[in-house]
Amino acid sequence: MSKCLFVALCLGLLILASCQQKTSAGYGGNAVLRLEARHHGVLIDSCTFSVKFNASDLPTEYDITQQSITDSSGSYVVISGLKKGDYYLFASGWDPSISQTVKGGMPYTIRSESNQSVVVAVTE
Repeated sequence: MSKCLFVALCLGLLILASCQQKTSAGYGGNAVLRLEARHHGVLIDSCTFSVKFNASDLPTEYDITQQSITDSSGSYVVISGLKKGDYYLFASGWDPSISQTVKGGMPYTIRSESNQSVVVAVTE
């Protein structure tokens, strides 16, 4: 094998080994998201949450949609079994203090497969 071919092969292997594979968001991991919606800091107690995998911009459709539950610890949704990656979180609900629907969304990146609490800010 010629010296040039050997060097090229080694460089190619080095480049492949140094590339990080992007983690694909979705089910199959150990992350748990606890989502709640707030309007001007006030908890919205009846809300629908939607989550899109592998997205950082407002999507047209979602992979998960869940209605919030309300108990003594607040009003929230828990989504378990997620992998590291990029997600778009969206919430919509009714704010009785202003008698209007409020909604909002945000990109969110799960960087470690752990329990995470996220507040999604909503507005009129």
